[in-house]
Amino acid sequence: MIKRILREAGLFAGCAVLTGIVGLVLLDRFIMPRLVRAGQRVEVPDIVSLTPEDAGRALSQRGLRFKLQPARWDTSIAEGRLVQQNPPAYSHVKINRTVYAVPSRGVRLYAVPDLREKSLRQAQLWIAQAGLAMGDTLEDASEIVREGLIISQDPPPGQQVQSGTPISVTLSNGPPGEMVPMPNLVGKPLEAARAQLEEAGLQVRDIRYEFSTQHLLNVVIRHVPASGEEVKQGTRVRLVVSKL
Repeated sequence: MIKRILREAGLFAGCAVLTGIVGLVLLDRFIMPRLVRAGQRVEVPDIVSLTPEDAGRALSQRGLRFKLQPARWDTSIAEGRLVQQNPPAYSHVKINRTVYAVPSRGVRLYAVPDLREKSLRQAQLWIAQAGLAMGDTLEDASEIVREGLIISQDPPPGQQVQSGTPISVTLSNGPPGEMVPMPNLVGKPLEAARAQLEEAGLQVRDIRYEFSTQHLLNVVIRHVPASGEEVKQGTRVRLVVSKL
């Protein structure tokens, strides 16, 4: 009886020792490395401008995870490459931390609106709404497009362009007419300039006033078109007149 008790006690002690040894091995080889590794910190690599594939590999080598966020427009980073990351590059984080990155959609493009046969005012509004800019305004004769409406534009309708691209337009100034030289109106009183324009078959488009100490009151300082240019009869002329 005593021998059996001693034998069972020995077996129990042996099992306890074996269990302890196994526990120590598990603790040493598996549990402790994981605990130590979980507290380890690594430097986050710079993944901006990389492709998602390259970024994923760079992060995996540091023991970090990778997750993409919704893409956004960007003017400096090519489409498909990463434009932003969080946590930022060169910061220190724990292993297994997830790094979030935003890919670039590239430069945002805008469709050029169709401005043909629109007034200049309408064109200006449409261009502003499209995120573009007003370019040069030219004039040309047209037997088809009514005077004051747009004959053509550059770039053409529908072309995809970057934000702020200038759009130039050509306005119709009516059917073709006889070409006449633009008279020199500089230094002439306003009323005399009006009369000379009428004699030449031209019109006053508008009058702008500027301060001048070199001219008398209501004298033409300059005009557009300038003197000597060949213009079509009926062309409207802008007069810049002196004021004191």
